[in-house]
Parts: sequence; structure tokens; C-alpha cells
Amino acid sequence: MPRADSPEELAREIVRGEARAIGRALTWIEAGDPRAAALSALLPDHHVTFRLGLTGAPGVGKSSLVAALIDELRRQGERVAVLAVDPTSPISGGALLGDRVRMARHAEDPLVFIRSLASRTGVGGIAASTDEAADLLARAGFPIVLIETVGVGQLEMEIVEEADEVWLLLSPESGDAMQLLKGGVAEKVDRLVLNKSDRPGADRLQQLAEEMAHDRGGLVPMATSCETGEGIAELAELLRKRAADSLSAPDRERQVRRIRRRIRRRAERVWIAAGFARAGGEEQLERLAGEVDRGETDLAAAVLQLTGPRSTGPMTGEWAAEPPCPKENDG
Repeated sequence: MPRADSPEELAREIVRGEARAIGRALTWIEAGDPRAAALSALLPDHHVTFRLGLTGAPGVGKSSLVAALIDELRRQGERVAVLAVDPTSPISGGALLGDRVRMARHAEDPLVFIRSLASRTGVGGIAASTDEAADLLARAGFPIVLIETVGVGQLEMEIVEEADEVWLLLSPESGDAMQLLKGGVAEKVDRLVLNKSDRPGADRLQQLAEEMAHDRGGLVPMATSCETGEGIAELAELLRKRAADSLSAPDRERQVRRIRRRIRRRAERVWIAAGFARAGGEEQLERLAGEVDRGETDLAAAVLQLTGPRSTGPMTGEWAAEPPCPKENDG
């Protein structure tokens, strides 16, 4: 009998739709646990999931809109999962959940799964494990996965490569809204959503966005408000239609790029861990830090000692051989 929380047991529970098992599997993925790869191999190979990325500046209302979309999708009988990437606490390393509590009312719904991912070492507004987490949710049978970016600092666009489609949220209260439209960022996403359309300045933002869409042949922006409910049902219906279109004619090129990125990420993690271990690991790092602190060497020399050819060795994993001594000239 497989022990509790073994890949085999977790795979059976995930197929049955048990949220605890899905959450445990995502914890393995975030931690880089090798059991995650074994688990993935045991799950159905689903390629029928539509991944929608929702990005935008802080305060634009991403979490509120996601919660409203979940309401509409559930009314229409859809099963939906959410990956909400949060900034990492510099003290604990955990996710700062922000207004994720807005989605709490769906916590008891067995057809909704919501998970916050700490951004940690991820760049571009998403966590390093976002793609693998979305893949697990696809294998768990969720036909729609919403990925909400971290929304901290400059607008993050790595989500364009991770999702099947990306919607950029703007609001009249966001000071960056006009600059994003003028700066060409909107050209990288699939649709503009003008959220908080009930707030002052919304008409001006709508006009500017429509002019830009007309000039560049883009899609007409959609206006939404979580306060009044404007546009929410229409946006959810559009999401269902885009998901159906994507699933009937999947973008194989984007899918291959995504797989390539996943392979590269995993390989880079292995290379970094193996190289660091061969160089002496934490013990060597501690020694070099002490030497720099005492002025016995400088930072550049310390880095070279840790990463130079004698430390890293060839890709076979063996230590690099000492360079051969030059032969003496007999003549």
C-alpha cells in the first residue's frame, strides 16, 4: 500500500478532485521536491486547459475582478482554478497575501481552487514555479486557470509567455495607466480591461484606450466595475468563448515555447545546485565572505574563486583537471 502523501496516493486523490492533495502537490512544486516530478508522471496528460494571465499595476483591482469572474464562471457551471502570485516577505520568505481575502468566499466550493504563490526568485511578475503549478492544475482537470501577476513595481510581462492569453487591467486611479497605453505595453497583451469604470476619469481613459485600439488595429477595450457589476458577465462570457476557441484550435507554437522554458528552468536549477556544491557550497561561501570582510580579497576575486573553471568543472560533474605544465624547450 502506498504511504500517505506518496506520489501514488496523492495522484489518486488529485484525480478525485481533493483540494488538500492538490495543495500538497503545489507545495512540493514550490519547494523543488523531487516527488513533484514523479507525481506529474502519474497524472493524466491534459492539454485542454486555458490559461488566462491577468496583469496590471498595483491597485488596479486584479483580485477583486478575479473574485467577480469566479462568481460568474461558477454560475455558468465552470470549474476554475486561480494562481495568485504575491510579493515575497523579505523577512519570512512567505507570500504577502494582500487582498486575496476577497476570494475567501469560494474556499468551500469544491469546483474552485485558489492558491497564492510567493514570488521568491521569480521575475517578470510571476513565481518561478508558476508554469509547473498551472500544469499540475491542468492535469487535475481544471479547464480554466486564472494567473494573477504580482503587480509590484514596473509592469511585468513574462506572463505573456506563460499564459494562452493575457489581459491588461487599467483603472483611472492608476497613475501608470496613460503611460502604459502610450508606451506600447498594450501591444504585448491580447485585450485591455478598463476596471473601476465607475470612478472619476474612467471616460477619459476609455476614450484614450479606444483611440489607441483604433489606430493600431487592436480589440475594443472592455469596461468593468466590481462595485456596480458593469461588464462582469460579459467579460466572463468572453473568457469562456476564448477558452473554447483556444481549446478547439490550440496554439502549438506557444505551447512548445512554454515547454522549452520549463525544461530550461529545471536544467538551470540543476546546474546551479550542482555547480555550487562542487565549488564547496555554503562552507566555501562563508570562507570567501570572511576574506572579503577582512580585506584579504575583493568581491570580484571571491566570485571568480567560486565560479572559476577549477571550481565548476566540466559538465560531466567531475572536477576540472589542473592545467598541464608547459613542456620545456629542449632546443
